[in-house]
Amino acid sequence: MTVLDCFKQASRRLLAQDQNSLFTGSDPFQIKMQTIITEAALDLAQHHDWMALTKQCTLTSDGSTADFPLPSDYDRMLVKSDVHSSIWSINYQAARDLDEWTQLQRFMPSTIPGYWIIYGGQMHLMPIPRVDENPCFWYISGNLVKDENGLLKPLFTTDSDTFLLDEQLLTLAIIWRWKQAEGLDYQEDMQNYEIRLSQIAAKDHGSLPIRSGRNGVNRLGIWAIVR
Repeated sequence: MTVLDCFKQASRRLLAQDQNSLFTGSDPFQIKMQTIITEAALDLAQHHDWMALTKQCTLTSDGSTADFPLPSDYDRMLVKSDVHSSIWSINYQAARDLDEWTQLQRFMPSTIPGYWIIYGGQMHLMPIPRVDENPCFWYISGNLVKDENGLLKPLFTTDSDTFLLDEQLLTLAIIWRWKQAEGLDYQEDMQNYEIRLSQIAAKDHGSLPIRSGRNGVNRLGIWAIVR
């Protein structure tokens, strides 16, 4: 189902009209819907760590590099994501914040394999990973859309684009958001959206993006085992 198909379904529900185009049209309804659809897609992507958007990044370590650029499509870490070492049986420990990272830089404890933090568009590791240790981590991609040639991109730009997540969920989101924007009663439509969102998320094996501040195994004092 393309984004145009989602738009058509929503239009039939809202205006009892068929729409032949979305991004190639100049009608005020079409222009407004372009913004609503974009907002709905972005909001939906942030609600859950969707498996369809989950990717793995492996860092190539050379024994002298500690700061690695993030993937070009990086959006965020998974809630339960860790940085894994190919050498040690336990994972890198996430620094709680920049202040803790500063303290770690000054008084590096003898924790194996070490610590990580993300800032400035880079993954920073401490101490420097060994040659060919190649740490890896899972992340959520910011590419939510696929074009007709199979190329991934972050936003809808043409009528033939398809959504990587549930299209019916996107359609329900379009409906309640348009009614809200028009000052109409949208509570029932939003409730229908939230019910389906809960159902779809429950079937997906990702995690809700509510960070718990959990401690990693390193802080629990578990001994590391070299692989």
